[in-house]
Amino acid sequence: MKGIKINKDHFYLFLILILAIILRFYKAFEIPYTYDEFSALFRTDFNSFSDLINKGVAVDAHPAGVQVFLYYWIRLFTSSEFIVKLPFLLMGVGSVYLIYKLALLWYNSSVALVSAFFMATLAYPLMYSQIARPYISGLFLTLWMVLHWSVYLFKTSGKFNK
Repeated sequence: MKGIKINKDHFYLFLILILAIILRFYKAFEIPYTYDEFSALFRTDFNSFSDLINKGVAVDAHPAGVQVFLYYWIRLFTSSEFIVKLPFLLMGVGSVYLIYKLALLWYNSSVALVSAFFMATLAYPLMYSQIARPYISGLFLTLWMVLHWSVYLFKTSGKFNK
C-alpha cells in the first residue's frame, strides 16, 4: 500500500495558513470594538433597509457593502464583538490563501509562499482582519476578483499554462 505523498509547497502553505489563523484569532474573544466599528454599528440600528441607506450609508464616506452586510449580519446573529468580527477574521485568512493562488498563477511557488507568509504576518493585514470595517473585505474581494479575472483573461490565451 502506497503512502500519501504530500507536496512540500502545500505543506508550507498549510503551515502559513495555520500561522495566519493563530495570529488573527489570538485572544479574539478579547478584542474590543474600535471607535470606527462603533460608528458603523450605530449606523445599523434602523427599522428598514431604506432607512439604513438614507440615514446610515449616505451620511458616511465608506462603501455601502460592509454597512449593509453588518445590518443583516447583526440581525441574523448578535452584536457581540467576536461574532461581528468573525467574517473579517475569516476574510483575513482567505486573503492569505488568495495571494498565494494569485502569486502562484502569475509567478511561481516560491513567490507564492513568500507572498502568503507576508500577508499572514504583516501588521496591517493582520490588524485590519481584526476590525469589522471595509478594509480587509476590500482586500479579500479585490484579490478574489484579480485571481478570477487573471484566470479568465489569460489562462485561455496561453499566458498561464500551468
